[in-house]
Amino acid sequence: MIRIKVPLKNILPAVALALWGAQGAAAYDRSVLAEYNDMYKNGNYQSALDGYLDMISKEPANPYAFYNAGNAYFRMNKPGQAILYYSKAWRLDPRNPDIRANLEFALKHTGQAFVPDGVPRVLHYLYYCLSDEELKAAASAAWWALFLLFSFYFLKPGIASGTRTPLFTAGGLFALSLLWFMARSASPFRDGAVITDKGAAQLMSGPGDNFKAYASLPEARLVKILDDTDDIYYEIAIPKEGIKGWVKKTSAEKI
Repeated sequence: MIRIKVPLKNILPAVALALWGAQGAAAYDRSVLAEYNDMYKNGNYQSALDGYLDMISKEPANPYAFYNAGNAYFRMNKPGQAILYYSKAWRLDPRNPDIRANLEFALKHTGQAFVPDGVPRVLHYLYYCLSDEELKAAASAAWWALFLLFSFYFLKPGIASGTRTPLFTAGGLFALSLLWFMARSASPFRDGAVITDKGAAQLMSGPGDNFKAYASLPEARLVKILDDTDDIYYEIAIPKEGIKGWVKKTSAEKI
């Protein structure tokens, strides 16, 4: 796995994000990775970005490739794409402090909050400390443990009393992981999208040019996708403002 590390101490407000390339590679030759990082350090962000995007195409589950692409986009003054790629990285590795810090910084830079007002930071961290895939894996493991213990409980009466505690424990863990996963459906990063249109995207009252545009959404705005079945438009919501509408798919990209 390619691990491209940026120490938190290098994130200085005076220089936006002091992001310097990376360390470690498994799927890529170190000389190739070093070449991308040198491009980045020398200000050749587009070429570095092309390299990081190539990594993503080959390792779509690698959070560090998304993270570094986000760094390059931020340096290129493309906040929408930066937040999009930071968000993808964070969903894959929500406990990584550097990914979290840069996503929070980029959101703040565009007037948005990573941690909602009134929510304790520790609680927010715990709520997102597992990725969706980790929650699915935990629910699956608890389900199989519950199934096996349930079978022993009824098929092996002699050991039934010894299986009660683990049976209830497995059941509780299954319920917790399932409810946790379901509760996260309200997250702006689940079924979310980022406005990537340079300038602003028109929020329409319906899926077509014949409908009225009643708001403009700035680049980098996080939105929630409600329906993506239309060929041209997403139906979206902005929960904080309590409004819904339609935007062209060319104006927003899914996280």
